[in-house]
Amino acid sequence: MYNNASSSPSRSLMLVLSSDNNGGTPDYYSYKVNLNWVGWRSFSLSFAQDMTVNRSPVGWGYITSLQWNAQGWDIINSNQTNVCFNGFEIGGVAGSARYLTVDFNFGLVPGYTHRGIPIIIATTLSPSSSSQTYVVSLSPATVSSLPAGVSILFGSTLEATPVSSLSIDYMPLSSPQNITFFATVPSSTLPVGSSVRVFVHLFSSVDLVHPLSSFAINLTVVEPTPGPIGKTRPFLYVDDSMKTDPNKASYRTSLINTASSRLLFGVDLSVPMAWGAWYGYFYCNDGTQLTFNANNNTAFWCPSERVYYTGNVYTKSWYTYRHGQVIGYLSDLAYGYWLTGNATMGDTALAILLQYSSFYPALPYRDINERAGGSGGKILSQTLDESNHMPDIASSYDMLYNRMTDAQRTMVEHNLLRAMAATIKRNNAGKSNWQTWHNAALAAVGYVVNDPSLVEYAITGPTSGFTYQLQTSVSDDGFWWENSIAYHFYTLQAMQWLLYVCSRQGRDLTIITAPREDGRGTKTIEDMYIFPIALATPLNSGWGYPALNDDHSEGISISGQKYLYIFANWQWGANGRTPSGKEYNRLAYAWVMSLSGGGVDNQQQLMWSLSSSSSPSLNTTSSIISFTPTSVHLPAAGLTIMTGNNRTRDWVLLKHGPHGGYHGHYDKLELLFAHDGVSILADYGTVEYTQPLHYNYFKRTLSHNSLIVDGVTQQEASGANEFFETSMIHNMMVTSVNSTDLIPGVSGKRSIILLPNMDGSGRTFLIDLLEAINRNSSRSHDYYCVYHSSGTFQTVQGLNFQSNYSIPEKNVDPQWSYFQNPSLATVPANSQDIVRYSWTVPRLTVQDGFETLAGWSPSYSNSFQLDDTNVKEGKYSVRWADHPSSSQFVKNNIQHDWSDASRLTFWIYNRFNNSALITIVLYSENATSTGIDYFSYRITLNWLNWRYFNLTKSQFSAARSPVGWNKIDSITWSAAWSTTPNPTSSLNIDAFHVWRADGTLLPDVSTGGGLEVVADRNGPERSIIAAQAPNQPATSYHPVAVTKITSHDSIFAHLLISPPLDDDAIINFESNYSSPGVSSFTIDYGGNFTEISLLRDISDTSFSTVKGVRKIVSSSSDHALVMHVSGYSLPFLSPLSLDDRNVGLAPSSPIILISGEIFSFQHSFTSCSLDATVYMMPSSSSAVVLCRFDVSSSPSSSIFMANGTFDGEILPSSSITMTFSSPPAGGRSYVSLSYSLPSDDGIIHQVSLYIASSSSVSSSTPSSSASSSSTSSSSLTNTT
Repeated sequence: MYNNASSSPSRSLMLVLSSDNNGGTPDYYSYKVNLNWVGWRSFSLSFAQDMTVNRSPVGWGYITSLQWNAQGWDIINSNQTNVCFNGFEIGGVAGSARYLTVDFNFGLVPGYTHRGIPIIIATTLSPSSSSQTYVVSLSPATVSSLPAGVSILFGSTLEATPVSSLSIDYMPLSSPQNITFFATVPSSTLPVGSSVRVFVHLFSSVDLVHPLSSFAINLTVVEPTPGPIGKTRPFLYVDDSMKTDPNKASYRTSLINTASSRLLFGVDLSVPMAWGAWYGYFYCNDGTQLTFNANNNTAFWCPSERVYYTGNVYTKSWYTYRHGQVIGYLSDLAYGYWLTGNATMGDTALAILLQYSSFYPALPYRDINERAGGSGGKILSQTLDESNHMPDIASSYDMLYNRMTDAQRTMVEHNLLRAMAATIKRNNAGKSNWQTWHNAALAAVGYVVNDPSLVEYAITGPTSGFTYQLQTSVSDDGFWWENSIAYHFYTLQAMQWLLYVCSRQGRDLTIITAPREDGRGTKTIEDMYIFPIALATPLNSGWGYPALNDDHSEGISISGQKYLYIFANWQWGANGRTPSGKEYNRLAYAWVMSLSGGGVDNQQQLMWSLSSSSSPSLNTTSSIISFTPTSVHLPAAGLTIMTGNNRTRDWVLLKHGPHGGYHGHYDKLELLFAHDGVSILADYGTVEYTQPLHYNYFKRTLSHNSLIVDGVTQQEASGANEFFETSMIHNMMVTSVNSTDLIPGVSGKRSIILLPNMDGSGRTFLIDLLEAINRNSSRSHDYYCVYHSSGTFQTVQGLNFQSNYSIPEKNVDPQWSYFQNPSLATVPANSQDIVRYSWTVPRLTVQDGFETLAGWSPSYSNSFQLDDTNVKEGKYSVRWADHPSSSQFVKNNIQHDWSDASRLTFWIYNRFNNSALITIVLYSENATSTGIDYFSYRITLNWLNWRYFNLTKSQFSAARSPVGWNKIDSITWSAAWSTTPNPTSSLNIDAFHVWRADGTLLPDVSTGGGLEVVADRNGPERSIIAAQAPNQPATSYHPVAVTKITSHDSIFAHLLISPPLDDDAIINFESNYSSPGVSSFTIDYGGNFTEISLLRDISDTSFSTVKGVRKIVSSSSDHALVMHVSGYSLPFLSPLSLDDRNVGLAPSSPIILISGEIFSFQHSFTSCSLDATVYMMPSSSSAVVLCRFDVSSSPSSSIFMANGTFDGEILPSSSITMTFSSPPAGGRSYVSLSYSLPSDDGIIHQVSLYIASSSSVSSSTPSSSASSSSTSSSSLTNTT
């Protein structure tokens, strides 16, 4: 202490250390300092010798405050007092720890103490010395002995050591650790509402007089008595009818076998009493997941890099996976006990529950940054992760209820279920997939512990509950707001659990509605089930999904979501509890069920059927299988999908919707394209969020088929569809979408014209028009059009790439730094050079030496990885272990025709002779049969080391009705094909080959897939960067091409062709923008000349002068499209279809009504086909009916005559305009008829226009009739 001036003894300061014992007057220690010196003076005070004890302080382990006082205690306050303090420290006696930090975390305080269940209190000790021993003792707050029946246990389990004021327990402490106390107050000895307060003291063994720390335990006797809220436990979520449902017999057997395997094979069922760090840290640097080994938490194998990772962060993450594994064991054993009554299964599961209950409340809150954040859990780093496990924990408790004593039930309810609910509820995540899982967890706990408040919070919480999520987080189209199909299904899984637990208690959440944002009716949870069906595309021989936003990769399949659609079919299917009022929905559910083969294969599916009589069949007839999703515009989701006349042939998606929050990507105007089930222009998803690639590349624009401005990632943007036409002649389709600003002042637009089978060979042509619109700037920008595809990239014509190009853009945005081996080619402005480049897809093969895992699903999983230690062919084989967690792996992208095959050969290396079973399954799906169709061969693992297999086709068994060896859809290796995976199995597979009878290998076949890009011959000067871009995970790369143009505005025009043309094919693609508002494209391929014009923002006057132009009205602008083939015009005439789900572009008023009905009829002189359109003019009170007749000979007025009726009255011939075309050489001609309605009176009118030949003028049979009105309810009806 430094004193400025000498003072009299009466000038003093008093140091006061409070240690209040709640006796009514202050209890403290004190020391008086007389200010009788000048300058610095050092003080070293002994607690025992220098400090004065005032009244009855608790002790030195319980100091609540420190005060310096300049008055009181007979001290005269003086303005002359002026002192400074420095170096204030609290130390111990010789040999004791100098600093001891003590953190307290109370589980349930005030605690439920009825039935004598312990309340858990935790203390964290962090000594600076590694050689000290600490002592724990107990003292009552104000009396000399503890209240009757009150006990305190010290340790880590319920068999801990009792402590009291008469006994001490010595505890060596070498590192920071949690110390747990269990306090019990029997409710039988103290009335409800009474309190007990005791102190726990911590001493150093070298000083048993002065405690280093003390803390109070407050125990309040509470008897919880919530009211009944539904069916009483046990068996809230299961019942005996599920044990007898014949649809579930196979899976029940599988569940019982799985539970038995947890006991028979010596599986480690011990609970990890440690916190688990974020799962996202358990990854290699390239984004591949580390291998989880339950027996090793110190070194972790990276299968792609083939090295071990070590470190504390990986060990902590290992605990997260271990907790998930053990809770999975708990669920398996609880189901086994419920199904069989096996006491060992029940007791083993119960031991897991009790062990978690013994320490859960004692753990501190820790988030992914190891801080006490609101998002942190206690055993896991996120409340989300703990919520994920709650359905298994709560349902396990429910099934084990009858196996437990009252004390055990209360122990689990209060120290685990309620404690976890308290952890979860403290984090209101609002509009979030997290909160849907929180709601599912809280409802599961609320019902099982009979707490209505938790259930009500989960359903009606004003900023969190189910009703809130339906209103704010689900779009009008039914898409989860984060615009990721993976997060959509992830969220729907949680919401479905909530639906289920509530339905079991008689509360139907499926009837809850929320108003649509567009004002068109309401939405329900059913919309979330229908949306994925509209999005599905046939990829890799199965119906699946592209990667959108934070989807980790393309490859999620709709059949893999069977657990969701069993519920949907059970609820809304044709034979469901409340069949959907929409036929589309009923057919869609049955279609998904037919894809997944019916049956039951997980625990959630086991629950949906309450009884066999009330459950609809899980199988479906072949007539349903013909259902396929169609083209659709989803305005709220911002997705437009065009599928030609066959979604299995062509699939085009444009992305223009909301960003998607945290999981959104900066990829507005992205184009995705699939042809014949192969992804051509793909989105590669993302890696784990901890990887630099996630934020620096995969979320950014360069990883997408999109538009970049000035080399930088787009800002958050949205957009809208400007027009969408899907039912045009020759199955052509067109759409255009726009975006808000991608950078300030620059927005974008993308138009796609889909021309399926244009050349008659099955090829699909797309015209891709990508535009940058620079509104508020006089300067030029750099614009980039990006295409990502797979296969081998090659220049076909007109480009000379220079290798070793250094990309300057990587200095302005890190996304460019992830390109490998970039090269550059330049194209001068209007060079008239034909520029073509392509990606060719590798050939399909069934031969597999397992030198790579490309094509296998999953690839590089924890239990499926390349191995170079046991090899029969090449450098690697594949190692397959942990069969319960990874029971099968599949390859779809194979040579499918095995007609010439005679035998299969392969090697298997077996590490354990355990007689487990594995099966090779060769799918050969037959659309005319129910269930799945396949060939299979079963192998018993009853040997050690390598064994060679040489199998003929006759050794394979056929299940149901496989099409045959000419159609092998996929290869599956399964450890769960009507058997239980054995956790001890571990094997290698190598040298898988399929042979023909002549001894040669079954040859590869060309996929015919890939993509060719033909650049606009009249384009401006541009440069093209070709490079290799990362896949996900970044263990391999794919080719990417980026075209760069520098200008004020920019238009990229490309012709995309799949599969690519032959290299020597002659093709030319040119654009023409000479007319304002008109974009014209010319395709000259093999002498066939095609011109397509896209007219924009055309006025009513110009529209009326363009015969046959199909005008489209939207909320943003007017558009039209016309096509000229070989010199004459064919208009796009089509209906704007709005199905019963209200999916499609709703045009603004005034309305244009279109019909695309086409049919043929016979005349005595010629055959004709009819297109008809009804136009409502935006600024006119009249409508125009137009009919066009194609004829095979030159028309003349002497051959044809026009006739018509208006509301049944014959029209005067003068009111009908008939126009004849002049046919090109060798071409066809057509006749156009038009009639203007007299007025726009809002009434639906029947108009018939028809042509009669000169030999049948007397015939009055109309060939077309049209209903027209100024309202949107009009339609067209054809008659003959």
